[in-house]
Amino acid sequence: MMILDNLVLFLRIVEKGGLAAAGRELGLSAASVSERLVALEKYYGAALLHRTTRAINLTDEGRLLVQGARRLLAEADWNLSFGWGWRRFLGPSGSARRSMSAAAMSSRPWMRSWPSTRK
Repeated sequence: MMILDNLVLFLRIVEKGGLAAAGRELGLSAASVSERLVALEKYYGAALLHRTTRAINLTDEGRLLVQGARRLLAEADWNLSFGWGWRRFLGPSGSARRSMSAAAMSSRPWMRSWPSTRK
């Protein structure tokens, strides 16, 4: 799920207006943020941001990804919350036993940053 982690990071960069601010909020070094952004750009085969020393601006591809990432993460959140509802209903047997534990789910950085997964 590294792609989801990187999408959350990308959205945070856009929301905060910079790599360093996003990194501080997520507890990541500037180098790590930069590496993950480069990996995301490589994954999509397009530059997502125009970066200068003073500002970042979205490229056309970056604007499209912001819209898509928000929808994707909202859908993931909905699906995961739906799944957790069924898990409570079914209890710790059957197919719920094969699903991820609460600890495993909450250990994902993108899960911790999503509002409905915070405690």
